[in-house]
Amino acid sequence: MSERRLHAFVDESGDFGSYEFHAPYYLVSVVLQDQDNDIGEDIKVFNLHLRNIGCKDHAIHTGPLIRRESVYANDLIEERKYLFNALISFRSKT
Repeated sequence: MSERRLHAFVDESGDFGSYEFHAPYYLVSVVLQDQDNDIGEDIKVFNLHLRNIGCKDHAIHTGPLIRRESVYANDLIEERKYLFNALISFRSKT
């Protein structure tokens, strides 16, 4: 049996402090990626797509995107939905 390597990506979102109406939850997510499944080309295509829509060197942060915070504060809902759908589309291909 051959040895398999997984990468684990862990992210958290939220605050243990006082309750905030706009962000009532504290979440931890874990993504495991099989290193035998090369997603390098998928990432290149996704980054090219982001550049083509004017998001050069942009990391999409879904919490602020959904809540219209930070760099997304002035974006229209259609623009934010487009970014969110691009992220979902990328995820469904990998």
